[in-house]
Amino acid sequence: MIKKHAVCAMVLCAALTVFGCSSIARQMSAKEIVYDESLPPEQTAFVVFSDTIYVREYNGIPVGEAWYPNGKLRINKVTLPAGETSILFNFWMVIDRGRSILNIKADDIELRFTFEAGKEYTVAAYTKSQGFFKDTEYGVAVWGYASQTATPGSADESKILKSWKLGTF
Repeated sequence: MIKKHAVCAMVLCAALTVFGCSSIARQMSAKEIVYDESLPPEQTAFVVFSDTIYVREYNGIPVGEAWYPNGKLRINKVTLPAGETSILFNFWMVIDRGRSILNIKADDIELRFTFEAGKEYTVAAYTKSQGFFKDTEYGVAVWGYASQTATPGSADESKILKSWKLGTF
């Protein structure tokens, strides 16, 4: 019976990979990182970085290798020191528009934000329609809560604390 369930799980995992559900795999491989273990919790903020964000530097310190082993994109759940923060990252997003797929990539983006102690945040891509038959805006935003999936989406637009428009399509 146990072997039967193990085989079913392997088949399901293979099917998810084959059918393009790589973001599910990245969510399952999400890692929790504590940047400075010497700080008490009341001096830190909890930040979820989506798999569209590849953080290269935190306050000028390279973190890419530590946060993304083997250079693979994944969700990172990071406990950071509270306060003013500079994050240098690369951005990559795929948008399925029905008959076409749009790949958006940008490197060396700097985000400056003040994370408050004891609070939770999500840093992820956003899209925002400008209206019927009009362009759609895209960029990066900070939401005022930690999203379990790291993809808060436009449904939680009211919880966006700050956003940075990167372009339109």
